[in-house]
Amino acid sequence: MSINIFQQSLVSVGLLSLFSHQVWANTSEIEALKKRLAALEKHSTDQSTKISTAKVYATLRPSLTHLKQDISTVDVTDFLSHAGFYFEHDLGRGWTGIGHGEWSIDIADNGSFGKSRRAYVGFNSPYGRIAIGKQRPVQYLLIAEYVDIFNHPNAPFAYDTFSPFFVNNLVSYKKKWQNVSLLFTAQFNGEDGNNYEDMMNAGLSYDHDDFHVAVTYLSQDFPLVDMPSQIGSTVETVAYSMANRFENDLYLAVAWQQRELDVFGGAQVTQIMLDISLAYNLSENNTLKAGYFDLDDDTLGVNNISYSGYNLTIEYKMSESFQVHAEILKKSFAESNDATSFSIGFKYNFSMNW
Repeated sequence: MSINIFQQSLVSVGLLSLFSHQVWANTSEIEALKKRLAALEKHSTDQSTKISTAKVYATLRPSLTHLKQDISTVDVTDFLSHAGFYFEHDLGRGWTGIGHGEWSIDIADNGSFGKSRRAYVGFNSPYGRIAIGKQRPVQYLLIAEYVDIFNHPNAPFAYDTFSPFFVNNLVSYKKKWQNVSLLFTAQFNGEDGNNYEDMMNAGLSYDHDDFHVAVTYLSQDFPLVDMPSQIGSTVETVAYSMANRFENDLYLAVAWQQRELDVFGGAQVTQIMLDISLAYNLSENNTLKAGYFDLDDDTLGVNNISYSGYNLTIEYKMSESFQVHAEILKKSFAESNDATSFSIGFKYNFSMNW
């Protein structure tokens, strides 16, 4: 009897060991499956967070302008109407792919569409932002943008004559450390002038809240008109800018440039440009803007294009998308008759994000 009980005990222990081993094996497999499932879920989550965002936008800016210089004319003009798109795609680990295209809409010329303003692709990363294509140069981003507050297509009025707004065949780099930004752009247009670098533009800025200060250096080669493979002139420009919005909502910005031009044949020309812009909100929907500008050109004789003047603009915002403005622009030339224009214009902005 005791032997049977002992045998039964051995059988029970054996079955219990076998069952425990089976359970342990199943538990291990389940844990392994759980880990694989968690890894798959994490991969799926990572993939789902790599999303794309897009923006499509347009701004239409027709104006009726009366211009008096030698003769008096009235014409429908366009104050830089344009349309474009901007894309971003999360590449993971702090990297973002970007794409931007923008084209002008000339309401004064049959509403024609197609002249490019921007067309580039690049990425933002922990190491900085790099892009290739037609873009804004450093000179505009750090100097002109802060005084470019008017609706007129020739603003900033002293900067406009000689300085770049958009540059094709451009490579750009930007890196920001808290309040300090380093920007660098270089143009590579091998078909004209230099076979390698045609323009180099670098700048450093400090921005804190509504305060901005910057310094830039621009070097640019221009090809000869009749011999595009030869450099006709070289320009070096040093520029400074300062801008601030004060507690009473007054905005003040100043941009100064000195441009040294070496012309083919040995001639040298110096041009100094000053733009001062102010803006003050008269009420929630009414803004008064004023600007003074001066371009000092030391070219001798009738080729001297020195001028100075002022701009006075009042804007009425009827909604976030629609604005009406009136502008007076006065230019006094050293070697030409003075010019005065008065414009009344509309601005309609459209933007869609997804």
